Amino acid sequence: MNVILAKSAGFCWGVKRAVEKARTLAQTKTVRTDGPLIHNTEMLKRLENENIIETDDLSSIEDAVILIRAHGIPPERYKLLNSFNIQLEDATCPYVSKIQATIEKHADEDYEILIYGDRGHAEVIGLVGFAKNRGHVIKTEDDINKLPDFPKVCLVSQSTQNFEKLQIIAQHIKDKFDEVIFVDTICNATKDRQKELVDLSKKVDAMVVVGGKQSANTMQLVKLAEKFVPTFHIQNHEEIEPELLKQYQTIGLTAGASTPDFIIRKVKDTLEKI
Repeated sequence: MNVILAKSAGFCWGVKRAVEKARTLAQTKTVRTDGPLIHNTEMLKRLENENIIETDDLSSIEDAVILIRAHGIPPERYKLLNSFNIQLEDATCPYVSKIQATIEKHADEDYEILIYGDRGHAEVIGLVGFAKNRGHVIKTEDDINKLPDFPKVCLVSQSTQNFEKLQIIAQHIKDKFDEVIFVDTICNATKDRQKELVDLSKKVDAMVVVGGKQSANTMQLVKLAEKFVPTFHIQNHEEIEPELLKQYQTIGLTAGASTPDFIIRKVKDTLEKI
């Protein structure tokens, strides 16, 4: 089987930065992350072996570093963590921090903040916290129609959403509200990954997308790929089903921003042996 690997597959720089920060800290101290550092189960297991462990019980932490996850957290959560007599380090993706600052600025100027994203996702929960009770999570046109007639709104997005869908949502919002500020906050890594997937889909018979079931950016890749070719979403090489894939001569392979290289390599090797 011929396998074409997307150049953008694997860790984005924000995830890579968070993992490297955790590993550097773990060389001298025990590291406890406030929630999962990234959305990849196998990578989290590897980090556990390096004494980088997720915890929800802050009261049990002694002589350790608390590390804020790559997705960021709300300001109130930061205040709580900072109130403990424990070293606090921040691994929030700088791009997410930029979105947080954008939200806070416009909330201070009395804009209602419309956040295009997945309700309940860690990044979105953090973003809402910066909106100062003016945050509204939206995903569909129906969500927009249910909003009151706010005098002015600011639209931002979860960093890993689909760019084309965001443009459609932005137009609906411009049609509904008189004063709209639209700040495109989908990160460049996400846009590049999505664009490369579209280009790659024109050269292959099917697509395999590797990434966690809880990874928002991975799910966006899966939905996008399904528009063009038969698509298979797996978390690792063990989920590959040769009987389903052997009918295809050329397979495109990409992966979410939290998928480590060792998983991608194993998937590629397994596919090439079919």
